[in-house]
Amino acid sequence: MAYDFARNGIIDLLGLLGGTTPKAVPIYMRTQIGSNVAAGLYQENLTVAWSWDYCSGIGALGICLGRDVGSGTKTLNVSLTVTNDCQITTPDISFSSAPVVAGFGTVSQSLNVSCTKGSNYTVGLDDGQNVSGGRRRMKSSANNYLAYDIFKSAGTVRWGSSGAARRASTDADVNPGAGTGIGSQVFNYNAKVYTDQATPPAATYSDSVILDVQF
Repeated sequence: MAYDFARNGIIDLLGLLGGTTPKAVPIYMRTQIGSNVAAGLYQENLTVAWSWDYCSGIGALGICLGRDVGSGTKTLNVSLTVTNDCQITTPDISFSSAPVVAGFGTVSQSLNVSCTKGSNYTVGLDDGQNVSGGRRRMKSSANNYLAYDIFKSAGTVRWGSSGAARRASTDADVNPGAGTGIGSQVFNYNAKVYTDQATPPAATYSDSVILDVQF
């Protein structure tokens, strides 16, 4: 693509003619919207070519006293690094209310993870803020506790934050495998209140669990 600096007034605007000080000509680049690429370093070498033909001096009556004509080229190195990243959608878990621990039903839900194309990853859930004895616990404002846990898919294997307790992208319930960059991989889970504990005093109980993705 050629651009005529003289015709578009850029020469005068940037002061490209006259003087011996090098002049900078801005070049702007942007990526294509909607591109879907894997993580890595992307490079390209572009050749910038330019030519000029102008009067080096103007005499009486606007007569050109001499012309400066020439051309040149320069290699422009362009690089861009794409890093692995994810978009995560996680709904809150609500056990609603019940008079005794046996009255809380199982909550079955899903979380959606959309990661960079070609990325292999694992998803972990930490132990929350009040873990005890290997069980997550919700806490009331009076410092009473209600033990619960989150299990993989529809099973009874606890979903945790380390080793085999994590879930791999290949273990997704929907679209298992490496990240696609578009769409989502879906991980199903079920959450239960342990029924082998004494019913704590009536109150609102809550906890906060952090989900992390590792590549």
